[in-house]
Amino acid sequence: MSRNLAEVEITRWAWEEFRTMGDRSAGVPDALRRLMAASDEDEAMAAYWDLENVVVVQGQLHSAALPTVSVLLAGLLDDLSADARDLVLELLQQIVMGESDRDEVALGNPELGARCREAARTGLWLVYRELGTRRRETAEVILERIEDDKPRIAAYMASIRGK
Repeated sequence: MSRNLAEVEITRWAWEEFRTMGDRSAGVPDALRRLMAASDEDEAMAAYWDLENVVVVQGQLHSAALPTVSVLLAGLLDDLSADARDLVLELLQQIVMGESDRDEVALGNPELGARCREAARTGLWLVYRELGTRRRETAEVILERIEDDKPRIAAYMASIRGK
């Protein structure tokens, strides 16, 4: 598979309409592209840090986090390096654990955390697939936050631990 799905998702959004920490929304698409294209840990980390502390800062979400979720999920279907995949999951975890930044709340966007978790649920099975990889712990944390069917997650976790 190629790296086309995340690119399509990136181009669907008018990023300048979304807020970030420090008014850096124009740089989000390029950072996402670099993350998806990263071939090693250094490249992936550089791109990650252009997203972490921009769309999500210490659990505080900015509006650009919402379209970022859909790009990250699309990226999980693309042919990513292991290092890029690690950090896609890590960023997804940071977002689904977050809540609206106070500026977002003041601007009438208090449910950003819930909306990001709802968006992440659309890719639930992509996260379940990661349970069988080196990203298991990160996938578990994400699933514990977004999965409404707790018996299902328990069954999958039991099947993995039984191996």
